[in-house]
Amino acid sequence: MSRHKKKKIKVNQDTATLNTSEIAAEQDNPEAAESESAGDTEFEEASEEVPEAQDAPEAAETYADEDTAAEDAEVTETENSAPEAETDAPEAEKAGEAGEAAEIEEVTEAAEESVSETDGSENASSDDAEENDASEGAAGDSASGEEKKESSGKSRVSRNALREQTENERLRREARHRRRVRQQVTAYIILILIIAVIGLGLFFGIRYFVNRSRAIKEAEAAAELALQQQLEEEANAQAEPVEVPEIHTVDELGDTPLQLLDAEIEAELSQMTIEEKVQGLMFITPESITGVDRVVIAGDGTAAALSDFCPGGIVYSSKNVNGTDQFATMISNTVNMVSRPVFFATSETGLGESGLIASGAIESVMTPAQAAEGADVEAVVSNGISIGTGLSAIGIGVDFAPVADIAVTAGGIGTDATYGTDASAITPYVTAMADGLSQGGVIAAYKYFPSLAASTQDPLHGRALSDRTIEEFRANEFQVWLSAINAGAQMIQMSNVIYPSIDNDSLPSTLSEKAVTGVLRDELKYDGVIISGPLSDAAITEYYTASESAVMALKAGCDMIYSSPDPRAAVEGIVEGVANGVISEERIDDALIRIYRIRYAARLEELRAQYEAAAANLGVDLTGVAY
Repeated sequence: MSRHKKKKIKVNQDTATLNTSEIAAEQDNPEAAESESAGDTEFEEASEEVPEAQDAPEAAETYADEDTAAEDAEVTETENSAPEAETDAPEAEKAGEAGEAAEIEEVTEAAEESVSETDGSENASSDDAEENDASEGAAGDSASGEEKKESSGKSRVSRNALREQTENERLRREARHRRRVRQQVTAYIILILIIAVIGLGLFFGIRYFVNRSRAIKEAEAAAELALQQQLEEEANAQAEPVEVPEIHTVDELGDTPLQLLDAEIEAELSQMTIEEKVQGLMFITPESITGVDRVVIAGDGTAAALSDFCPGGIVYSSKNVNGTDQFATMISNTVNMVSRPVFFATSETGLGESGLIASGAIESVMTPAQAAEGADVEAVVSNGISIGTGLSAIGIGVDFAPVADIAVTAGGIGTDATYGTDASAITPYVTAMADGLSQGGVIAAYKYFPSLAASTQDPLHGRALSDRTIEEFRANEFQVWLSAINAGAQMIQMSNVIYPSIDNDSLPSTLSEKAVTGVLRDELKYDGVIISGPLSDAAITEYYTASESAVMALKAGCDMIYSSPDPRAAVEGIVEGVANGVISEERIDDALIRIYRIRYAARLEELRAQYEAAAANLGVDLTGVAY
């Protein structure tokens, strides 16, 4: 029990003792009572003491209220500073308060008993006084009765004050108790919330770490399992070697078909004399070898001429044609007279210049000009097939067609054999005609590079010159030539026109290294057979001998010498050039290899088939391989 509570109980006890003492004093001192009833002044003093006795409970209650306020402040301070201690011992406090109430109740009961005893003693004293003082008179009895009434009233006032004080104390105690209960409930709620938050945090924290630990363990287990499997696989691989399939490459196939063919050609060339090699570069007319003006049969003269001179090719024109059978027989007989394979050629663009259309040997349904008027490209292909088939049937293997030229100059030479004036428009017709000839079994020899129609002067009759610039060529004619090269042109024939924009040395294109090698071979990347323009043209013969023009054409980059006015002189000039170091024999061989690649095209296809079969057996992919 606290110090203030003890003080409060002591005050209540003192108040009850005071009231009891006063009553006892009055009973033990009858003389004072008589003096008090006798004298007015002393009665008033006794009366003043009664109010003081009555005021004593109020003073005690005020003192108790002050102590209670101090106690409340102390309790509040204690609750704010140590809510946990109050929360932890609610039952102890309740027990203390119960004890305190019991103690106050005991004090109250004791006070009431004391008052009751005093009343009893007073009554007993009154009875004794009556017995002992019976002799006294009526006046004395009357005064004693008034004192008894006054003493009884004081006792009732004291009991009522004490009961009121006790009730007030009980009410204050209940209010404090309710306040403490509310504070305790609030504290419990806050404590529960704090515990809940902490519990949730711990729950999720523990759950996170448990899951993370489980994931780490699973990852470690998976890694360990993978490592174990890897070790087992490695052990199995070491125990049982796996046969790795052998990977084959293109190199295992050996030389390509083209390399094999070149090797066969080189082997054949190695058996030939330099004269025989150079003869194989000549593309001659039958008249130039026989010395007659017009050849229509292949008789003894032709046989004698070819006995010691085997050209690379023989070209026929309309003057050699009398009829289809005649021409076919002449070709057939000539084939039997040569010692090596020879190209038999003519020039047929669809205009009938070969004389074979008129003889009925071949059929052409349109000219280049007619095609340029809007013919379907497929119609041009069909026309090429018709011409090629007819030529092939009578022994012709090369057609100097189509004309891959543009009619860009009014009055230009050979414009009637061109397919128009616009490069993009004529390109499809040019390649379509060549495609048709090839399908008919004939090699197309495109002509005339870089152009013949750009000049109004005919090199057949003399010097021909054109001021067409190289830029104009690149924007127009070269586009057609590039299309032909990309389409697989096997032969291209040169022009005899001089183009200063290409060669400022004023050389005919067929004799110009800048035109043949610089432009056609290097710039346009052509690797097929290049045939010179007709060396029998006046544009050549008026300025150069047959020997000189042949050497110049070969040095310029031409592979075959076309229509030399004197083939034997041309051969002698080239052989002498090789001997003098003007031309190398390798240059001769290089030209012959290109020629023989075309001549042995069938052999090349045979080698390609064998190469593809070998690649298939080894599982080698030939995509992107040039062979």
